[in-house]
Amino acid sequence: MATTTTYALHVDWNNDGDFGDTGEVITDRVLSVKFERGRDTTSQLTGRSIAGRLTAILNNQSNDYSPFNTSSPLTGLLLPGRPVRFVIGSGSSFTYTFPFDFTDTALWSGFLESIKPTVVPGQVRTVELVAVGALAMINRKKVQVGTQTNQRTDQLIDTILDSAGWPAGDRDLEVGQTTVKSYWNSGGSALAAIREVEETEAGFIYEKRDGSIKFEDRTFRMTDGKATTSFLTLSDHSSTSYPYESIRQLDPLPSIFNDFRANVRIVSTGSLATLWTHPETGSDSPAIKAGESNSYYAQYPPPTEGIFASAIAGQVAVAAWTTPAATTDFTVNAAADGSGTNLTSSINVAVAKLSNSMKITLTNTSSTDGFITLLKARGTTVISSDPVLMVAEDATSQTAYLKRTYPNFPQWLPTSQEAQQWVNARLSIFKDPLPQLTIGWTATKNANTLAAALDLDVSMRVTVVAENNAGLGIDEDFFVEAIRHSISRGNTLHRVSMDLSPVSASSGFFSLGVSTLGENTRLFY
Repeated sequence: MATTTTYALHVDWNNDGDFGDTGEVITDRVLSVKFERGRDTTSQLTGRSIAGRLTAILNNQSNDYSPFNTSSPLTGLLLPGRPVRFVIGSGSSFTYTFPFDFTDTALWSGFLESIKPTVVPGQVRTVELVAVGALAMINRKKVQVGTQTNQRTDQLIDTILDSAGWPAGDRDLEVGQTTVKSYWNSGGSALAAIREVEETEAGFIYEKRDGSIKFEDRTFRMTDGKATTSFLTLSDHSSTSYPYESIRQLDPLPSIFNDFRANVRIVSTGSLATLWTHPETGSDSPAIKAGESNSYYAQYPPPTEGIFASAIAGQVAVAAWTTPAATTDFTVNAAADGSGTNLTSSINVAVAKLSNSMKITLTNTSSTDGFITLLKARGTTVISSDPVLMVAEDATSQTAYLKRTYPNFPQWLPTSQEAQQWVNARLSIFKDPLPQLTIGWTATKNANTLAAALDLDVSMRVTVVAENNAGLGIDEDFFVEAIRHSISRGNTLHRVSMDLSPVSASSGFFSLGVSTLGENTRLFY
């Protein structure tokens, strides 16, 4: 039985965790809306999932969405970071009938980025509402992760998201296949840190339609049902159930690489040592008033040093900080030169230990002002071995397409054996050209095309036939790497386009514990 379904745009203006308050269903104001999620390119190798984006043009004749209009009922609520979602099954307008029940299913979820009103004399006043996905929010978070040992890639991503303050309920992480012996992060964006782990796993991180973070391990597309069975066939026959209207074959050359490299470093833990000393001593000793607290950040290595470089050869990170001990690590005296009453026993210490820094807070509980005449931080360091470079090249591909070196070296591979497997597997896939497509159709053409448009998602498997009217000689399965929707209220037109990568890039492998013997030809890991 057919089900009547509606589209709706929601904004949680008061940021209370629901979309049920007055003015939070804004569907009636929508003139047009477009949104997207997925990779920035179709390549499974070079493509990275970027933050999703939604842009809606709203009728602003009421001036409700003008941030400086103090008469607006939304005054003080038109703020960035407010949750936004585009759903099926709630609200009004944009009504269609099709044979699936998608009640209250989110097609896109994210956070308000900007609101920009436009006024043109003689025309309806409008406002552009822009929202961005979860990855944009995570990218703004700076993280430090202390040394982690023997953790799977999914566990590391979990730890990074914890450090970024991302809710535990808003993540869906597959079990990683690689266990990293030692990992740390000394600062930078949470997204950059996740990208390093994603590259090490040869996996994929992206936003789901409900706004949560999804991590696929490298075997996901060989095992998950939505990736192993084709959802539908998009054909260049206009008489088929799912005909497309446009297809574009992308240039495969930028995705060809025939020289892969990976560095491996073995790390160990050094002996307990002084890693930082406060430089102000003697007459320059910092004062600490009676009853007050001072905080200092010990840093190691110095913040200008890179991950595998340090002023101390081979020592690249802190394995563990030691809580400062009175007299050994800090001394407080009544005089700056160290004379007078020793107040050290009246000093309380509190610490916050991060990756490359430790926040030390000293509180003077005495009734006498003092001076910090000694303050240092001790800890154990991670000591890195000499790097081992693993390489895989293909001479035939280099002759045909010139030498193309993949620029992103994985940083956290645990052994030279796994590094060799990593470069070998990558080379076997990407040394030759692979078809990459962008395909589009009108979703509202009929019930089937609309249902497919609403159900298709990143990593789903579809079949594309483009060997008849299209003349591309293609009849094979592809993965959805990115999906874009554009909906116009005026003529209720809903257009969909998708970027597709070939399933052949993830097939033909024999993977221990995953594949059936005799059915796959290339060794995976």
